[in-house]
Amino acid sequence: MLRLPAVPFAHQSWCCRLRIVALVGLALLVGSPLVAHADGAEDWLAAIAESPLGEPIAVTSTVQGGVVEGAVHARLPYSFALVASELEALSAWCEITVLHINIKSCVYREGADALLHLYVGRARYEQAEYAERVELVRRSAQMGEDWLLIELEGDRGPYGTRDYSIVVHVVPHDTGTLVNLEYSLRFGVIARLAALVYLATGGRERVGFTVVGYENGEPQYIGGLEGMIERTVMRFYLALQAWLDVRDRPAQELLLARLERWFDLTDEYPRQLRELDRETYLEQKQREYANQQKLQDAPPPRRRILPLD
Repeated sequence: MLRLPAVPFAHQSWCCRLRIVALVGLALLVGSPLVAHADGAEDWLAAIAESPLGEPIAVTSTVQGGVVEGAVHARLPYSFALVASELEALSAWCEITVLHINIKSCVYREGADALLHLYVGRARYEQAEYAERVELVRRSAQMGEDWLLIELEGDRGPYGTRDYSIVVHVVPHDTGTLVNLEYSLRFGVIARLAALVYLATGGRERVGFTVVGYENGEPQYIGGLEGMIERTVMRFYLALQAWLDVRDRPAQELLLARLERWFDLTDEYPRQLRELDRETYLEQKQREYANQQKLQDAPPPRRRILPLD
């Protein structure tokens, strides 16, 4: 029997609860290990060249059994040295991930076990205490002359989800830098049921980025779990791009510049990614970031374990 954490959902309808469970179970960037060299660069370039997005970005996804997998391959107009040096710091990942509409806060803890605590919630404003926390441990952060590999892993998450892993692989290219984000997530019966209910109701019309056919000359995009994961990983990738795009702004302008850039990048794909209007997103994210700063300065939270019987 799965014992769930105490979460203040009493004011939510049952349908809304299931939607939240689906979001919590799937709205995380996760990954599978990559070889620590650039042998896959040609495959990444081929995927980017075939992408229907009109930008040097390709999104893929697969679902098999209880495992959801996906990837973003992209080309950035920045030097490898710049991107690699920026991404090595654990603190950078909290500045990046909090741009995502469903990340309410992120706290990092340096030490023998370098940790990220992600607080995952709904699209609307939410304090971290009402969100679900997922703990990720940085297992590796390796860098060579022509590659960077960062891996973050989490054993368990809410509602029986497990085997989280974030992998970011960066290699140099003639036009800048190639970035590959790979992810995988295993979810149990409760999370699977919640996702199916969501996809049959509120998420029925939601789509991802993979084109599965054409109708009257218009592209038809993938839906279901694949579409859900593609939307999630694209939001995280665009957070990384936004963070790099405005890195040279004065310190006092950085937060607002990052938020505005993320919104503009995601709003280029309104059918997939639009959830809030610009004003609402900017206002609530500044509040959530202020909450994040308070959490970062507070004593480390106790590790929450969700046991499976």
